[in-house]
Amino acid sequence: MSRHDKNSINYNETFICGNCGRTVTPPESGSEHRNHCPQCLWSRHVDLRTGDRRSGCRGLMEPIAIWVRGRKEWAVVHRCLKCGFIRTNRIAGDDNEILLFTLAAKPMVLLPFPADRTLKDIYSKSAYGE
Repeated sequence: MSRHDKNSINYNETFICGNCGRTVTPPESGSEHRNHCPQCLWSRHVDLRTGDRRSGCRGLMEPIAIWVRGRKEWAVVHRCLKCGFIRTNRIAGDDNEILLFTLAAKPMVLLPFPADRTLKDIYSKSAYGE
């Protein structure tokens, strides 16, 4: 039996993305409360709790990372440019796959240390079955 949160409102409405200007329609798959643009993955800080649409901030939220929940479900990590609030939102079936992969790979291309030697060590050990 599921419990319905009386403070949660199902806002599955069309909106204009504050970052890229795209008209965003309700998702065909994914979240019940779409809060990000499937094209650019940006969001708007509208919730205090997921789905309540009660935040007064309304700042744009930049997609900053990918988080893998429970070993298989991907979520986009957003940070509000106005207040710094961080929130995750599961991806939807129509989200831009190239941007999702780019966010997931970002830590590997922006390493804070030189990785050449470590990568060579990993490669040489895996090449010889170690």
